Amino acid sequence: MSEITPPLLPTLPQSLAERTAVARQSLKTESAKLKRLLQNLAQDQARADQAEALRLAGEVLKGQLAQVPRGASSWSGPVPWQPEQQITVALRPELSAAENVAKMFQRARGLATGSRIIAERRQATEQRLLVLASVQLGYPPLLERAQRWQQTSPQDRESLGDRPRNLFRDADTWLQSVRALRLKIGGEHKPDVQQRQIARKAGAELPKGVELFRSPEGRAVLVGRSAEGNDALVTRLLRGRDVWLHVRDQTGAHVVLRSEGQTAPSEAEVRACAILAAHLSGLAKGDRAEVAVCAGKGVKKVKGAPTGSVYVSGERAVRVTIDAAVVDAFYARRPPK
Repeated sequence: MSEITPPLLPTLPQSLAERTAVARQSLKTESAKLKRLLQNLAQDQARADQAEALRLAGEVLKGQLAQVPRGASSWSGPVPWQPEQQITVALRPELSAAENVAKMFQRARGLATGSRIIAERRQATEQRLLVLASVQLGYPPLLERAQRWQQTSPQDRESLGDRPRNLFRDADTWLQSVRALRLKIGGEHKPDVQQRQIARKAGAELPKGVELFRSPEGRAVLVGRSAEGNDALVTRLLRGRDVWLHVRDQTGAHVVLRSEGQTAPSEAEVRACAILAAHLSGLAKGDRAEVAVCAGKGVKKVKGAPTGSVYVSGERAVRVTIDAAVVDAFYARRPPK
């Protein structure tokens, strides 16, 4: 008769590794994502660095408008103040020379603004990576303590001054520091929780025509993508301390930036949402727009008014240039449906 071998109990290092596996993978995944973001931002910066060249092309072309044939797709000529330097300017054939110049200056301004935003995002991303790296450094000492305890003979373990319960207590403290980073841990993702909370307050799922984004600082951003969605957003979801945004003097998306807790949204966050509102109202990246910004308590639905129409009081105007990096970042942060 063969002897039955009892299953082996996991060692202390194995138990610790299993206890922290999800958090360690979350840190690794987030770090890899941020490193890819830094690479993308570097590419965006390379494009933004073209602002000066585009402005120069506009200045040169501005003085040569009469020499540009209509419908041309490009034009070449010398720089008047540096005759030895020749430039070739790409043109949009459907526009006149003057309109091409205006677009060049507009795009150059947009790229210059984008360059500042990219620099801010790079700094924030690098700081976030440093925080993640600092937290990651807290795990190896825990593993070393577990291995040291495991490798010490039972009669000598008292002399270590360390016990498994102390190790697991410290591991739980480390896990709390990971959770404070608001990473995706154990299949739970903060935007999903946020979406459910918003839906509960609406009485059901998010109304048809209303979509959820996230601001640069992680706040909920609700967007009406139709007249019915705009109407539901104002009548069912908008709160008094929220920030409401809409492109002035044209139809388009209503955007609501949630004001959560005691901290009001920053001006940079409001401007980012203004860019999103302009983009989702049909304006192209690089275009400029004037966006009305108002506290939620100043937005009212007028009885009998057309669907999606509201009365606004106490608004202010925010002028923005639609920056591709800001728009793309909203879609990158968008919670899964």
